[in-house]
Amino acid sequence: MNRSRTSSTSEKATLALLWGCELSQEKPAWTFRPRKAGEQDCMLLLSTICLGEKAKEEMNLVEILPPASQDDRKRKPITLASLRASVLPMVVLAGLELSPPVTFQLRAGSGPVFLCGQECYEKKGGKRGGGSEILS
Repeated sequence: MNRSRTSSTSEKATLALLWGCELSQEKPAWTFRPRKAGEQDCMLLLSTICLGEKAKEEMNLVEILPPASQDDRKRKPITLASLRASVLPMVVLAGLELSPPVTFQLRAGSGPVFLCGQECYEKKGGKRGGGSEILS
């Protein structure tokens, strides 16, 4: 299900698509890249990181890898969540907006760890109006 929101004040049409990925021992990294190309601005709104039901009783560290920089300085990864099945199996993130490309990595643990959120695309000069629409 796709959701489109428009704002009469900014005159921008926004398309929000559900997004998700799984990190595990077999696939410890995932890079988010926009699905849509063109004149649209894209943001990833990350909302939840949680362990799968088959996760072992171990620490699972999820981090964002910094993009490759033009200078040779080593940038450190940013830890987003430290999950353990019996202590903290899920975190809910509010207001975390990321610009693509974004690479997530399972630094420790074997997972599975699920990440979910929304891909938001804004296009300038959209139609006027308020509220939300559901697109098929």
